[in-house]
Amino acid sequence: MKDSIIRNKKVYFLISIFIFILIWQILSIVAGPLIMPSPMETIKEMFHLSIRKDFWKDILTSIIRGIIGFSLAVLIGTPIGFFMGLREEIEAFFHPFLVLFQTVPTISWIILAWLWFGTGDGDAAIFIIWIIVIPFIIINVMEGVKSVDTSLIEMGKVFNIPLKKKIIDIYFPQILPFWLAGCSIGSGLTWKGVAMAELLTAKTGIGAAMGTARINLEIAQVFVWTGILVFLGYISTVLIRKLEDLVTKKWR
Repeated sequence: MKDSIIRNKKVYFLISIFIFILIWQILSIVAGPLIMPSPMETIKEMFHLSIRKDFWKDILTSIIRGIIGFSLAVLIGTPIGFFMGLREEIEAFFHPFLVLFQTVPTISWIILAWLWFGTGDGDAAIFIIWIIVIPFIIINVMEGVKSVDTSLIEMGKVFNIPLKKKIIDIYFPQILPFWLAGCSIGSGLTWKGVAMAELLTAKTGIGAAMGTARINLEIAQVFVWTGILVFLGYISTVLIRKLEDLVTKKWR
């Protein structure tokens, strides 16, 4: 039964991909290759780009920036979210900053990062990724802490369980799904953020390459770079799911 469901999911996935490519091809015929390059033209452009060293260098540069920005958001956001969920006074202290991070438009942060960090070295891109991802990590972890069963917490107090053991045995298992959900959202935002930031503040990376393609009216190249960003987002999601499965099996 399970194998049948898996096969059906794969069939529906392939049908969805086929319909997407078909619609893409039709739009290319209607709009013309200058406006909407066909799937085949996009694939050809990808092969032309793949033999250039700058192509792989830009991809690697963006990946490094994305990983650094995302990792900083997780490393800083996780403890902040934990203590915000644990103590109301800490939540009250950090709440204005959280609202600020959430409500300021991304374009405003990009302009400020451009003014603060300049262009060329990618610091602005890393900052942008950090600033747009960290609110989701904080909020999800905070909600995870608040959802912890109060009876377990009371039991921990009664038996005078050490804080370290409380975190590992009581908080961690119940926070983990919320934390992974925040990481999943953040990983998707990471590649959107790195592209936007590099487009306006960097001279290297996928976003910068997309900017050059736009200036040169190389629409097929824009499609190629967009596809790479989608692929990076998909891989990030898969890795987080694998991590969830691994931790869940180990915990059980």
